Amino acid sequence: MEQALQNYERTTQEAVVELRAVWEVERNKLVLERQALVEVRRVMELDHATMAAEIATVEGMVVLPDDRVLLNVGGKNFETTRRTLTAAATLAPYSLLGVMFSGRHEGRLQPDTEGRVFIDRNAAMFEYILDFLRGYSMGDENSGFAIRALPETQMAA
Repeated sequence: MEQALQNYERTTQEAVVELRAVWEVERNKLVLERQALVEVRRVMELDHATMAAEIATVEGMVVLPDDRVLLNVGGKNFETTRRTLTAAATLAPYSLLGVMFSGRHEGRLQPDTEGRVFIDRNAAMFEYILDFLRGYSMGDENSGFAIRALPETQMAA
């Protein structure tokens, strides 16, 4: 009986050691799987953020028909967006373009037969202003250089 009890304890201990070894192998597999899943999640989150940025960029570039604005400035035709014309409202809340195209004065704008709003200003100067606003509306911190590039003689005009 004593011998049977010793055999039982030895067999039980061997089984426990074997089970612990199997458990450790499975535990290590799970740790590796978890690490792989964490990496997959990180990559997917990065991919999601990249896609969200791409979507925002595309949406920012897509111009809805109602947002298009046709202008005749000093006899030269321009086409832009309402968002561009109102972009600098934070810098100059009472700017002529910002006020005209804010949406509050739609009834006062009188487009010609081609749908262009006439602005009696220097077209060459307006190109610089429009370039500045386009850059500013897209978040270009250097868009102010378009205004600084104006020759002194034109700035005084």
